Amino acid sequence: MTTASMAPAGTATAPPEKKGGKLLWVGAVLAVSVGLVYLVDAVVNFGPKTFHAPTVDELFEFKPIFTVAGLEVTFPTIVMFAITFLLIYFFVRAFSKPKLVPDGTQNVAEAGIEFIREQIVFAAIGPEGAGFVPFLTALFFWVFLNNFMSIFPFVQFPVTSRMAYPVTLALTSWVLFNWVGIRKQGFVNYFRSMMFPPGVPPVVKQLLAFIELISTVFVRPLTLSVRLFANMVAGHMILGVLFVASSVFIAGGFLGRIGFVAPFGLSIILMGLELFVIAMQAFIFTILTAVYIGGALHPEH
Repeated sequence: MTTASMAPAGTATAPPEKKGGKLLWVGAVLAVSVGLVYLVDAVVNFGPKTFHAPTVDELFEFKPIFTVAGLEVTFPTIVMFAITFLLIYFFVRAFSKPKLVPDGTQNVAEAGIEFIREQIVFAAIGPEGAGFVPFLTALFFWVFLNNFMSIFPFVQFPVTSRMAYPVTLALTSWVLFNWVGIRKQGFVNYFRSMMFPPGVPPVVKQLLAFIELISTVFVRPLTLSVRLFANMVAGHMILGVLFVASSVFIAGGFLGRIGFVAPFGLSIILMGLELFVIAMQAFIFTILTAVYIGGALHPEH
């Protein structure tokens, strides 16, 4: 008789924990945190409030806090470095004393790495892509956390909405997959396989060669950077306008303090959508980089 058959008939197995539970919990905490700020402001009424429509400069431009060797350091720069150092610290701490049965930070870190390896690297590159797991893991979590600052209390600014960061990431990916292709196939063969894929009729070969060259060399880094940049800018602007509208309602007297629930409620709903966009953009950027590396390693595909 098996152990399972010996279990009491009335014993019910615990239902599996939903994977989205933690994500919903994070979203609820963020919503409550921002909501409390507005509610306290509505009751206490900190100072006079007048409507002031935010301009693009006010939403995205920051005055330099200090300079280092002639370089201006702004608030997004500090946030970016803080995220970078926290990410390094997290993974170093997670694997500084690895255990056979992981727990705590090691368990979280291994789950993240396994997700990148199974869902991105092996799916887009194959077993040959195992060596790219560290880079793609760092890329995914760096983009995700800097995107996440868009809805993080007291920061509420997506670092990746500054064009310099997406461009730098895109150029890094571009250099990497071209280097991989040239190293694997050789310079001439890499560009030949890129511009003249097998099985193409001779009539369209010349036209396709030009299109493939432009697409790989120029369009790929452009679309990688613009896609991330545009999504983060759009989300930040929409949330900024809605939260400003909430402030305007609060400043409008008793009825306004009741009516602010409409724009504020909509902004909370859109924060949930923004959280989805944040994760999706990190995933898209990472998996496209993996696809480009896989194409450089396997020109026959």
